[in-house]
Amino acid sequence: MKKCTEKSFEVLSYVRDNGGKVSIPELAEALGRTARSVGANVTDLTKKEYAVREKVEVEGEDKPVTYVVITDAGKAYDPELADE
Repeated sequence: MKKCTEKSFEVLSYVRDNGGKVSIPELAEALGRTARSVGANVTDLTKKEYAVREKVEVEGEDKPVTYVVITDAGKAYDPELADE
């Protein structure tokens, strides 16, 4: 199990606590950060296989909305057990 940064863990925890699938704009607003900052953490989480990005076409939106979806590894992540 690979260790997450504090900010990446914050993103992972929010998604895990809110149904396992959250849009990047919602994450940014909830965490008081920019979408770009949250996106960097999502990239970190996808590289560690704790989450995946899912683009969804939403009626009324010009472009697809990107959601962060927690994987089974992300659901099982425990910072106490993670390697450095």
